[in-house]
Amino acid sequence: MKSLSDAVATPDNWVIYRRLLRYSAPYWRVFLIAVFGMVLFAAVDTSFIRLIQPLTDGSFVKRDPEIMRLVPWAILGLFILRGIAGFLSAYGMAWVSQKVVMSLRGEVFEHLLRLPVSHYDQTRNADLLVKLTYHTNQVADSATGVLTAMIKDGLTIIGLLWVMFYMSWQLTLVALLVAPFVAFSVRFVSRRFKIINKRLQDSMGGVTHVADEAITGRRVVKIYGGEAYEAERFGTVSEFIRRQSLKLVASSAGASGVVQFIAAIAVAMIVYLAISGDLLRVPSPGTFVSFMGALLAIRAPLNALTGITERLSRGLVAARDLFQFIDTPAEQPGGTRALTRARGELRFENVEFHYGGAETPALNGVTLDIKPGQTVAFVGRSGGGKSTLLSLVPRFYDPTEGRVLLDGHDVRDYRLADLRKQIALVDQNVVLFNASVADNIAYGVRGSVTDDQITAAAKAAYAWDFIEKLPQGLQTPVGQNGVMLSGGQRQRLAIARALLRNAPLLILDEATSALDTESERYIQAALEELVQGRTTLVIAHRLSTVQRADLIVVLHEGRLAESGRHDELLAKNGLYASLHRMQFED
Repeated sequence: MKSLSDAVATPDNWVIYRRLLRYSAPYWRVFLIAVFGMVLFAAVDTSFIRLIQPLTDGSFVKRDPEIMRLVPWAILGLFILRGIAGFLSAYGMAWVSQKVVMSLRGEVFEHLLRLPVSHYDQTRNADLLVKLTYHTNQVADSATGVLTAMIKDGLTIIGLLWVMFYMSWQLTLVALLVAPFVAFSVRFVSRRFKIINKRLQDSMGGVTHVADEAITGRRVVKIYGGEAYEAERFGTVSEFIRRQSLKLVASSAGASGVVQFIAAIAVAMIVYLAISGDLLRVPSPGTFVSFMGALLAIRAPLNALTGITERLSRGLVAARDLFQFIDTPAEQPGGTRALTRARGELRFENVEFHYGGAETPALNGVTLDIKPGQTVAFVGRSGGGKSTLLSLVPRFYDPTEGRVLLDGHDVRDYRLADLRKQIALVDQNVVLFNASVADNIAYGVRGSVTDDQITAAAKAAYAWDFIEKLPQGLQTPVGQNGVMLSGGQRQRLAIARALLRNAPLLILDEATSALDTESERYIQAALEELVQGRTTLVIAHRLSTVQRADLIVVLHEGRLAESGRHDELLAKNGLYASLHRMQFED
């Protein structure tokens, strides 16, 4: 019990542990069954040790026939009960533990989905994955495994101590003299465990991060011969984990060795006192054998209890990290204004935006009016603020200053879910999920559309020509991020997804960047039909794709430099004309 108090001695640790135990509360019925099994297990172990005394004295010394007949049956019955109790406690606690893992992992994942985009800008994906996998398992062990040791092993120790006191309270007091030394060893080791566990859990994200980068960038690694460099990076992180793991094992093994040596001193003193007979006189051989059996048997549950320190420390470090993550403010649901279908009128009003407290603004004083149904192209050099400006419309970010208005109301006044239903997005970095072609086209609306509607969207995006040639047609898996498809095919699936959504606002971020000339011509024809009756915001570096836009906006270093139609901007001979000459000078 001392090890538990050492591990959660601080008020902060108690708060974390109580919060952790709440995840086990919904499963209290199964938990009680498991506790009953633990109590029964401890009672059986204690009864067996107690049975040694009448077995020795009655069977081997007095040769009592009644005892000789009953004791074997008693031993058999006790071991049957022990097996049942062991199963109830082990299976019950494992069931609760897995439920805790599932609940906690589900809560972490759901919170991950609700986090704002800005959080992902500052956090490695590998650290998030470690929370979902490694940390949740460590926490579940603390929520259930530690309780198992406390209840089952704690009750076993209490029962064995009772046997020892019953047999000889004098010898028991001698044995208890070593308790302060054991407690001091456990207290010292628990502090060491906490430090090492924190280092270990922090480094697990590094392993995942290095591996993820090497796998994701495998083509670059192979082309540039980076295998040795990546292997060295991975080896460095793995070596650090190896050293910390060995330190953990050394601390645990060293503590166990010290505790056993101290216990051996107590056993040696007791044997000496019992054998000499000068200071203490043992009533019978059976009493001494039963006492020694209890003393030796108490070592296993005592070691388990001392091991609680390491397990609980590991779990509390992981729990603290998980709860800090869960307590990270999620994306707010927005205002209270409902929105069924927007007209598509947009206004950027003196918008300014800074990334992560950067001194230089990504957007600076941008004011722009967009009428419903207009196609507006945003052009300019890389880093000019085009993607940032359009990210304010679905509220991936909110302006540092100024407002973004949709149909005359600040987008922050709308319910966030309603606002985003008005928008379809085709990004330059196409995201496809490891599912079928149909599931990717109908992502988010799969249950409310038919296969005929999906097929119509695919045909409108000029994707049907390659879909019908796939082995399973619409039901063909596309692989992780569409690895089974070409870049142009992935782009056309993304456009089909936007077509199926039929939203009043359409954001095209380099939507035709991965298409060949022939496919681009088809897509442009499809997009011309798509933009009818809806507001379309187009980010483009290839000016040939936006020459027929209703309005072209030139952004430069976060400011609105020019705006107008293609011919008007060429006539101004300004920044747009300069960009046009650079692209068409050949």
